[in-house]
Amino acid sequence: MKKLLLALGILFLTNFAQAQPELSSWIMTTGFAEENGTIYTDSGDVQTVCYNTNFVFISATGLAGTYSMGPYPMNPNTAGAQGHVFKISRNPTEELGTKTSVPLKGSIGVALNGVIFYGYGDAKSYSSTTGQNEGGSMGDGNWNSDAWVSEGATMDAAGNGHPDQSSNYHYHAIPSALTSSTGATHSPLIGYSYDGFPIYGPYGYATGMDNTSAITRMISGYELRNINDRTLLPGSVTSSPAGPAIGGAFPLGTYIEDYDFVGGAADSILDQYNGRVCVTPEYPGGTYAYFTTMDAVGEPAFPYLFAAEYYGEVDNTSTSSNIPGNVNCTPVLASVNNFTEKSNEFTLYPNPTSDVLNFTFTGETPNQVKITNVVGEVLLTATDYSSIDVSNLSNGVYFAKMVYETKTETMRFLKK
Repeated sequence: MKKLLLALGILFLTNFAQAQPELSSWIMTTGFAEENGTIYTDSGDVQTVCYNTNFVFISATGLAGTYSMGPYPMNPNTAGAQGHVFKISRNPTEELGTKTSVPLKGSIGVALNGVIFYGYGDAKSYSSTTGQNEGGSMGDGNWNSDAWVSEGATMDAAGNGHPDQSSNYHYHAIPSALTSSTGATHSPLIGYSYDGFPIYGPYGYATGMDNTSAITRMISGYELRNINDRTLLPGSVTSSPAGPAIGGAFPLGTYIEDYDFVGGAADSILDQYNGRVCVTPEYPGGTYAYFTTMDAVGEPAFPYLFAAEYYGEVDNTSTSSNIPGNVNCTPVLASVNNFTEKSNEFTLYPNPTSDVLNFTFTGETPNQVKITNVVGEVLLTATDYSSIDVSNLSNGVYFAKMVYETKTETMRFLKK
């Protein structure tokens, strides 16, 4: 029987994150299990972050580690580890030619915990033959079912996620476990699109390029069409055959084509891709950013994450099968045996801590005490070896390193 020692997935944001958020904002797994001295690395969240000048490569199980997934009402599928490797551009650019279509169903981006985002469709469309929504070629392909409307009731309460038939756990709308909807502050960064641009929760600055402006809810530029039947698709294109009558089992809003983009002049009204050019806490110099959308009562609002097309250039190898050579990598869980979980030289307490971390030495006093983040950046050095003030650190996992003449002793701690 494995003994669970630690199961924490921590979002770490430091000054380094403001400079390179695509590297340092991921929720790294710190969970592991031990049995008879063997370390098992089967937890959720992001396992490895590697990078070169142009790309960051994220390996993840596709499972959430910071909350309990499920249950999934009326969904018989179970979530399973996938072994994803994502390739995200570090230098995203706007697509000035033909935009890349967002798939109606399937992976379109990755959350900071390594869980994939899916599009706003469920791969079903209305069939005039059966009078129902059918998968694949069995449907007419004109009126495509909205995934949140058709599947929202099957998603778990903790994260707004659920698994597909292949056990891929995923989000179609606001991942409730990753972002607050209070609106007191700018919403956090929650992931990246496959075009490399960041994805945020539902709140941003009222004036996109002014981080001193008020915090406001981002508004979808899409509205329900003013239609009485489903004979015309958006753009006044004839639907052949027509869709179902509006009402009953197929109220307005059942289908993606029930909406049309109308936009608006306010900075808080998002564009046709469900994003805007703006400044954010992680990108104070400005970036294009997608926002998850919700209505005035806090319910997910169409198009939820992305719309029909990506804003930026998309690399067709975004879901890569491996991490290439000649890249730099952060410390990863697989190397947990490379540092000491219990040191014979010192102890630290309390752990977790919110303010002061204290040290007791059983052997010699070190030459230097360093506090580093998980990417190895030194954040603090101690002048008093008995304690160090960590109150100004962001919540997350850090390392206390004792540097001796001929060795380094390291222990992990949690700032909360």
